[in-house]
Amino acid sequence: MNATATVPLIEAAGLSISFNGSAVLSSVDFDVVAGEVHALVGENGAGKSSLMKMLGGLYTPDSGTIRVRGVPTRLASVNDAIDAGIAVIHQELNLVDTLSAVDNIFLGKEPRTRWGFPDRRAMRTAARNVLGQLGFRASPDALVGALRVGEKQLVEIAKSLVAEARVLIMDEPTSALSDAETHALLTLTRQLRERGMGIVLISHRLGEVFAVADRVTVLRDGRRISTLPVAQVESSTALVSMMIGKDFAPPERGADEAPRARSTSVEVRDLSLWGPSRAMVRDVSFSVRAGEVFGLSGLLGAGKTEVLEAIYGISAYRQEGVIAIAGRHRSFRSPNEAAESGLAFVTEDRKKDGLVLDQSLEANFVLPSLPRVPGFPFYRRRRLCGWAAEQARASRVKHRSVAQSANSLSGGNQQKLIIGKWLMTKPRILLLDEPTRGVDVAAKAEIYRQILDAARSGVTVLIASSEIDELTLLCDRILVLCEGRAKQIVPRSDFSGDLLINLASP
Repeated sequence: MNATATVPLIEAAGLSISFNGSAVLSSVDFDVVAGEVHALVGENGAGKSSLMKMLGGLYTPDSGTIRVRGVPTRLASVNDAIDAGIAVIHQELNLVDTLSAVDNIFLGKEPRTRWGFPDRRAMRTAARNVLGQLGFRASPDALVGALRVGEKQLVEIAKSLVAEARVLIMDEPTSALSDAETHALLTLTRQLRERGMGIVLISHRLGEVFAVADRVTVLRDGRRISTLPVAQVESSTALVSMMIGKDFAPPERGADEAPRARSTSVEVRDLSLWGPSRAMVRDVSFSVRAGEVFGLSGLLGAGKTEVLEAIYGISAYRQEGVIAIAGRHRSFRSPNEAAESGLAFVTEDRKKDGLVLDQSLEANFVLPSLPRVPGFPFYRRRRLCGWAAEQARASRVKHRSVAQSANSLSGGNQQKLIIGKWLMTKPRILLLDEPTRGVDVAAKAEIYRQILDAARSGVTVLIASSEIDELTLLCDRILVLCEGRAKQIVPRSDFSGDLLINLASP
C-alpha cells in the first residue's frame, strides 16, 4: 500500500441503515487512505452499494459517523459529497440518453468562457483525453442513447474522473466492459493511486481485486466480516468462502461434455449487418451443434450482441446472409415468432429489456410462457402461481413471495429470474448476452449451473460475454470477433486468455 497519510481521506464508523424495518447495514466500519485501493466485496444484497451511497450522500445513515480527513461530516446530498472531494461511479448508469457523451460528462459542471458560455472546445478536448485513457472507441459527440451498455459505462466512469475528486468510489465499474477495456481502467486506477487518490473498488470480478487492491473488506448480510491486506488472502475461492460463509466450488464444463455426433442446431452463413454508414458485422459464419455451449468473444463494438439479435430476429440493421435453425432457413419477424420456434434470448440490459420491474415475480416468470399455457387465455391462477413458485425454487431466486415485485430483488436474483423465465418455455436454443453482468460470484455459480444443466439436457447455448474467464469456464468452442469480422473459432483444448485477447485486438 502506498499510503501517504495516517488520517483516512474518508472514514465510516458504526454505520447502520434500515429500509422498511429490515436492517441493510449494521455497525459497519470502513475507511480509505491516500494512495490506496480498498476493495469491498460481498454477495448481492450484502450492503455494499448501500454503504457507498451513504458515503456518496445519497443515503443518510440511521446511526454512525462519517469523517472526511478526520473531520466529522454530514453528507446530506450528492453535492455535499462532491464538495468534500468524493466522486461515485454507480452500478446503475445515470446518463441522459438525448445528450452526447461530452455533454453527459460535464453536465452541471461545464467550464465557461470569459463571456459565461459553456466552453465547448475545452469540454470536447478534456472528454477526448479521459475517454481515450479508457479505450472509448465511439465519437465523444455521439448521443449516449445510441451507445452500447459497455460504452455507456465508460462515459459514466469519465464523469467521475473529470471531477478531480480525492476519493473515487467505483461500484462495479467493469461490469459491462470487455477484458481490454477492463485492463485500461485498471491501469488508470493504478495511476490514480500513485497520484495519491483514495479509491474504493466494489467488484464481483475478484481477479480485479487481486490485481489492484491493497486491502479488502468482506461484507455478509449487512455486517463487516473482515478487513485484511489482499496479500494475506490465499485465493479467490477463499475470499468467496468468506463472502458466503461456507466452502465454495464453482461449476465447470467438462472437456468430455461437448457433443460430437449431434445434429446442427444453429447455422450462420456469410452474415452481414449494415448500419447507416458501415457494416456492424461482416461475412460471419459458424455452426453450433445441439447441446453445445458456444461462446462469442470480442471487444466492445465487435458485433457479439448484433449477431445474437440477428439470430433472434430483432436486429435493427439491414441483413444479408443465411441463418438456419435445425436445418431450415429462418428469418424471424418478431420475438414471439422466434419464441414459438424454440428460441429464448436473455438480453444484455436486464432492467430495460429483460424484466417488467414493477410487476411481480409470478408475472415475470410466466409472461413468455402464457401463450403455451393450456387453455390460454383462460387458466387457473393458483396453478400458474404454483408453476412460478416451482421455477423460482429451481432457479434459486432468493425471494419472500412470488407476489413481490421484480425491482425488490438484488441484481443477481433478477438475472436468475430472467434465465429461469426463459427456461420455463422449454427452449431448444438459449441465447445469452452478458448473462452475469453485475452479479456476485456465488450468484454467478448458480447461473452457470443453470446454463450447464440446460446444455446437458440438449439445449443449444450461445453466450456473448466480455469476460474471458466466463467463456473458458462454460464453452466448448469460442468464436472471436474483431471489428465485426470473425477472426477464429477456438476449441476448448486451445483456450488461452492471451490467445483470445490477441485475436480480439485490431
